[in-house]
Order: sequence, then C-alpha cells, then structure tokens
Amino acid sequence: MPATARDGVKLWYDGEPGPRPVLFLHGFASDSEQTWERTGWLRAVADRGHVVTDLRGHGHSERATTGYSPDDLARDVLAVLDAAEVPVVDVVTYSMGGVVGWALARLAAERVRALALGGIGGGPVERESMLRVQQALSGEDLGPCVEGMAGQRLSGRPPAPVLLAAGDEDEVAADARSFAATLNAPYVSLGRRNHFNAVSSRTFKAAALEFFDG
Repeated sequence: MPATARDGVKLWYDGEPGPRPVLFLHGFASDSEQTWERTGWLRAVADRGHVVTDLRGHGHSERATTGYSPDDLARDVLAVLDAAEVPVVDVVTYSMGGVVGWALARLAAERVRALALGGIGGGPVERESMLRVQQALSGEDLGPCVEGMAGQRLSGRPPAPVLLAAGDEDEVAADARSFAATLNAPYVSLGRRNHFNAVSSRTFKAAALEFFDG
C-alpha cells in the first residue's frame, strides 16, 4: 500500500491490525522483507499487530533524491502511520532505523510508547560503514541517503523508554553496551552475532516484546 510523504514521495507500507501494534524500521540498504519478514519478526508479533514500511530510497518506496535527514525520514514514517490509521506504536528498529525511530519519538512523543533499538550504539553513522553495507547488501547507489545520514547519531536524552541490543561481534554497534549504560537503559547481548545476522536473533525478539510488556 502507498502512503504519500509531505513532498509527494510514495512510501510503501503494509500492516495488520491488532491490540498493540509494533512499527518496524529497517536499516540502510535493506528493506522490510529482508529485515523483518524473512527473520520471523512479523510472526513474532502476530497477536499484537504491526506496521512495516520501506524507507524512502529503499525497497518498494520511491527513489527520491532528497529528504534523507533523520527528521525527514521520521516525518515520512508519521505519514505512514497516519495512512495506516495507527495512532500509537511500540517501535523495533535495526541499525540506521534506530536513528529514524529516535527522531520519530522526539518529533511525536505521543505516537511512540517504547523503542527497541538493535544494531546501533552511540557513535555517529559512519560514511565508510554505510558504503560497506551498501556493497554487501544491495550494490545499489544510495548516495542521497548516505549524504543525509552520515554523521548522524542518537543524541540527547531518550525520547521514550528504550532498550538496546547488539551482537557481540557487531563492529558497527561495538559501543552499544556502554552507550546503554550512559542512558541508564537496559542492554541485551545477542551473543556471537555480527551486524548482518543479529537482527534474526530469538533473544532480540523475546527481549523486545518483554520490554514492551514491562
């Protein structure tokens, strides 16, 4: 289903109604199918409801040339939630999606109950890491997104209750544990997983859903 961003860009989304819907935000150079459907996340929240969307420039959404700052992407997500008629969500993110989820909660705190952030720490999004991920996952030129997101980070106080999770071998999120401590937020180790396979962890799923219910 398409939603329309404030600048006219078409954004793909899908969802299932439920009593406590979960919004999923994927990372750079990925999409909702790869990150959430194939890894079992949508099955894990079947009794809650969900909303998934491909961020602009990714998956089935339009390849816009602008609009890739965290606030821009968060406003895209608000347009999706409005189109889906979902007023409040818990949010699960992975990697770059965490920056978008953080911005979403800052822009519209009343729409976000809690954030479960996977594969991200407190350091800035690194251009070189984005280019490596782009080559490994898609090979598609995502230059506008690189320009909009490089150097961005999770800053300020948590805009909602937050849980962090990362694999012990995830170099992108190597500081996730120590960053969680600075936020006085819970942290979950995903064991000997790296940045590319930690998202499918059953431990991540269980921890996120327990956190939302806590």
